Amino acid sequence: MDDVFFQKVVEDKTVCEEILRVLLQEPDLKVIEAQTQRFLRNIGAHSVILDLICQDGDGAQINVEVQKSDDDDHVKRARFNISNIDTTFTEKGLYYKDLPDIYVVFLTRSDIFKEGKTVYHLGMSIKETGTLVDDGVYRIFANCAVDDGSDIAGLMQYFKTTKGANSKFPRLSKRVRYFKESQEGADNMSDVVEKYFQERIAAEMAEHDKETAKTFLRNGASVGLVQRSIPTLSADDIEELNEQLMLAEK
Repeated sequence: MDDVFFQKVVEDKTVCEEILRVLLQEPDLKVIEAQTQRFLRNIGAHSVILDLICQDGDGAQINVEVQKSDDDDHVKRARFNISNIDTTFTEKGLYYKDLPDIYVVFLTRSDIFKEGKTVYHLGMSIKETGTLVDDGVYRIFANCAVDDGSDIAGLMQYFKTTKGANSKFPRLSKRVRYFKESQEGADNMSDVVEKYFQERIAAEMAEHDKETAKTFLRNGASVGLVQRSIPTLSADDIEELNEQLMLAEK
């Protein structure tokens, strides 16, 4: 249950497939593309870094997040991830009926809903009748605090301990053992830890620069002055921030 370790393990696309086939209960799922630590930049709003974003053979986008602590509202964080995935990966001119499905899977250490289940599927329904409405968005929360004996529970327990080989998850456990038991894997992991923290620092600095630019603009600074003061932002970025501030003031 460590996002840095998880990032390195799931760089192998076949490991992603093995994990997602269990979590989504789709034994034939194919992963076409997988990206770890994908930074989705929003100039005028909060940006986000996705632990893992995959595309399957049907074109669905699948986001997997590892959460060790309960220091925030993970349900609302899932909502934010979904909105960013929609805007980032949807092509211009696409009809709404052709929007790809989105799966957001949160793996948590504790049972955040406290209802004694290993996995929770959150959906949309009509309040008055209870009828389920399929909007193509699927929210799944799995935890390693409750072991109900299912395949998903077995996977979560392995995430919790990451010890030894596991015949149920051969690709995953082989990848884990490489990083934990071989010198080459350990050296590789040291490099990714350093890269991970550098990327996090860069993302935090980008957020800080946006907020600083907004402060300048609110105080009447010109776009040119802001760009000279904050060279990490382009003129287009600053213009967009300025337009958003003007709209917010109306």
